[in-house]
Amino acid sequence: MAAIALGWIIFAIVLVAVLLMCFMVVKYYEDRLESEKFPTFITTVAIALSLYCIFLIPLDIFMVSRTQDSNGNKIDAQEIEYTTSLVRYGYYTLYSLVLLFSFVLIPFAYFYYEEDDENITLKEKVVAGCKYTLFLLVIIVILFVVGLILYTVNPGDKPTSITNTKDWLKHIVNDTNIFESGISFAIACLTTVGFISWISYTAYGLSAFPIGIIRGRKHVTEDASDLQSDLESTREKQRALKSKYLGGKRISRKDESTLNLLDRKEKVLKRQGERLNNMSSGWRSVFVCLKPFFFLFGIIFFLGSLLIFLSILLTSIDKAVQSNAHNLCQSTTACGYVLNNPSIFNPVDQLLLKVAPYFPLDYVIVGLIVIYVFLATLSGVVKVGIRFLWINLFSIRKGRSPPQGLLLAAVILMLSCLALNIEISSLAPTYSSFGTQTWNEPIINSVTNQTEIKYNQPCSMKAPRSNCTMTQIATIVNRISIRTSFFGVIYFYATWIFLICFIIGIFISLFKAKSSNIERRDGDSDEDEY
Repeated sequence: MAAIALGWIIFAIVLVAVLLMCFMVVKYYEDRLESEKFPTFITTVAIALSLYCIFLIPLDIFMVSRTQDSNGNKIDAQEIEYTTSLVRYGYYTLYSLVLLFSFVLIPFAYFYYEEDDENITLKEKVVAGCKYTLFLLVIIVILFVVGLILYTVNPGDKPTSITNTKDWLKHIVNDTNIFESGISFAIACLTTVGFISWISYTAYGLSAFPIGIIRGRKHVTEDASDLQSDLESTREKQRALKSKYLGGKRISRKDESTLNLLDRKEKVLKRQGERLNNMSSGWRSVFVCLKPFFFLFGIIFFLGSLLIFLSILLTSIDKAVQSNAHNLCQSTTACGYVLNNPSIFNPVDQLLLKVAPYFPLDYVIVGLIVIYVFLATLSGVVKVGIRFLWINLFSIRKGRSPPQGLLLAAVILMLSCLALNIEISSLAPTYSSFGTQTWNEPIINSVTNQTEIKYNQPCSMKAPRSNCTMTQIATIVNRISIRTSFFGVIYFYATWIFLICFIIGIFISLFKAKSSNIERRDGDSDEDEY
């Protein structure tokens, strides 16, 4: 019990640390002139909640790993039920709050702030926010009702001939209540949308973030040379236009408009030059000395991205092979590509299994992976911007991001974190499903035709349910994929698209021009049209 209490204490510390980190990230990008307490609070808490869902996973794994003693024997059944129930309630509480923020509070805060005007009263702002949020509230109610309906529908026995696997499938499908079914379906739908964010932002961020650090930015002298060349070209165009009217000829409306644009562009270039000069002096020059270390960190981050990519790729191949061999279900898609018994070496999975007995070392590693994926996704949002198809809605920049842009960025980050909840089963399939639990597997010797025992085999759905306890996150994810198998199929193919987009992102990042040191501001764009 002392170890379990320690796990909850560490989780509580992580909750506070994550909340502080999210607050600092929001304040870093928030526009100081447009900041409002309510949107800042909603954005911070929304991002933190989605991260809490992931940071609960190592605690979940720690709990099930403690359901066996050192000899691999089960401990007291009531204690197991108590500890796993606490974790399950934690997941569904967090998922409920994620749905509340995604469909109610974030839309309300967005439309509330859209009505921000001196002539509009507080009551009118609240009414406007509620009016636009009502539509999304209806959607979440519909999703919840559909989930309740699916709970009453018996999905039937999944076609499998393996006795132990059949017991696991019955447990996963049937061991739920009507509330959990409604929440699970709504979260599954939201996660399906989340894979769009996972593919668009996280895949690109995992490749562009480390490569951007490795390549670095343009040299300041190169930027200064480009600015000077652009400024001289602008002034030359101004002189050419003015020379046409030296004789007192009246300037045409078109040339007058062009001259005004050139004048404004000249002012913009001068301001950018001043900002570049300020950047090349002072404390920023310290970064020049640290550039070799940035290169080293970039290499480490890129290797981390490759490790994540490789682990997900290997598990996806394993799922495809096992589904075709009908190891779990006799129908390829009947069980939503759930992995019965991981058979291909997975580096992240093996690493976590090796360090899991030394809790909280595995918690630290999972935390580093989650924070890295979060920062990579955030980097993708900053680089790509918040877009609808080809239309750029908002840009996320240091100290100049509007509240509406940050609220939408919070939605993107929340959706990516939900997708990561699903991808955990691909990133570390054995670790995320059963932790460090083992069982003694009886096998038939093909030579002697005698039964032999393979001791301390990692738990999987090949093992009897009486020997192993599945984690709550694996139970939730597998229930979604098996009970509503079309979600499992969508997640499986979305994962392959994610892997392809990661590779494409590497080539884009390698051949894309280096980022400029010139700090561009919103006021520059309109004046730099010519």
